[in-house]
Amino acid sequence: MNKKSGIIKEGLLVTIASLLTLAVAFMLYFLIFMVFESFANQDGSYGFVSQLRVGYGIIWLGLCLIVYRTTIYDWLKAGVLTASLTTFMVGIGVQLYKSPIVVGLVLLLVASISVFLLHKMKQKWYHYYAIAIAIIAALFYLMPAE
Repeated sequence: MNKKSGIIKEGLLVTIASLLTLAVAFMLYFLIFMVFESFANQDGSYGFVSQLRVGYGIIWLGLCLIVYRTTIYDWLKAGVLTASLTTFMVGIGVQLYKSPIVVGLVLLLVASISVFLLHKMKQKWYHYYAIAIAIIAALFYLMPAE
């Protein structure tokens, strides 16, 4: 019974950490967007948005790589992984919204590379769970509203 409660505890910690880091990531993006809109959008063209979206996702991926080299709790690393993958996949997905098949392939590629790297690093099950949360969050964000 102790092993079962440990699995539930780890799953809950990763879920909470993932939701919190996702909230932080998207609030920070909104804040950065507002700053860029105020200072870099003098002509009203919003030409900065595509670079900001993709660049922000890449920065989060870099942050994730740094976090995985630290000694913080593994469940917190998994939460950062969720936010990193989601911000990157959403950034790419929004850029390629006219090509949903390409978006699906990019999501599949990002998830596959992530699974491969986690397997190579011999990470625990909840890191893979973090990838699943990231995919679900990205799909919810990218699904067209009708």
